[in-house]
Amino acid sequence: MIDFTNIKVLLIGDLMIDHYIYGESDRLSPEAPVPVIIPKRNQYFAGGAANVAMNLSHLGAKVTCIGVVGDDKYGKQLLDILRKNNICIDKIEILKSEITTLKQRIFCNERQITRIDHEKIFDWNPSIKFISNELKLNYDVVILSDYNKGVVNDSWLQFISCKDMIIDPKKDNFSIYKNAKIITPNMNELQKVFDFEINENSIQKACNQLISDYNFEYVIAKKGEKGITIVGKDNFIKNIKPHLVKNADVTGAGDTVISALSLFFHKEGDISKAAEFANYAAAISVSKKGTSFPRIGDLKNFFNKKSINDKMEFDH
Repeated sequence: MIDFTNIKVLLIGDLMIDHYIYGESDRLSPEAPVPVIIPKRNQYFAGGAANVAMNLSHLGAKVTCIGVVGDDKYGKQLLDILRKNNICIDKIEILKSEITTLKQRIFCNERQITRIDHEKIFDWNPSIKFISNELKLNYDVVILSDYNKGVVNDSWLQFISCKDMIIDPKKDNFSIYKNAKIITPNMNELQKVFDFEINENSIQKACNQLISDYNFEYVIAKKGEKGITIVGKDNFIKNIKPHLVKNADVTGAGDTVISALSLFFHKEGDISKAAEFANYAAAISVSKKGTSFPRIGDLKNFFNKKSINDKMEFDH
């Protein structure tokens, strides 16, 4: 096993709350060909960058969040979830007259039928002094979890190279992330950057171009059910095979990848092993329903070199 309990992480990003509404229906509406749903159960989970914080905390790290929530009931609920999971919320700003980013997933007879997003791009510019003071503190890992809701902006640009940041990107222009140590785009995010098709044959070319243009040390390309490709400087490349998971729910898988990768890489300094560990952790995450995360105990089979499909009991 591995111990992450002494690692201090600063997480900067777009905090959200996920609301799951589970209902039942036995008739259609007379107003439109849609089911009439009777709500039976509600669940709330930390989402977006807040889910990254949950992943980090339940892997054992000490986590401090920087971000914003609205001055509403969902913001209070999200802060309460984070606080109860031993995540430091002192640096999270509550913005007056703003809403907290909310994703509502509605299920009918156990099948998701729609998602409703309540969001606003925050115009949030923390002071340079605040950023500088935070980054001078003794954090072992600094992660930017960008969901393109306003928190990760030009304010952070000049500081990215000084703290070996690890970034999960969302913007179409990667120049804002210049000089990051590691960046973890998925295939769709890579495709938005390039005018040629991103596939298994072109992924190394694309990642090498990003490294050349923006001075990244590693690009971790997340390929979903096809695994992970690592591309680094000096033509380094490594393909990590996927773990096959039946009926996978991919909600939050990228959050698990950046969390597990960051902690393992800080601890061991081996990018290939870190990506293998992150890939395994993500397979556990997608084997659960909804917004979820693995705990360190869930990962014991990784160290025993067992398959993800070996029988295990997972906590939500």
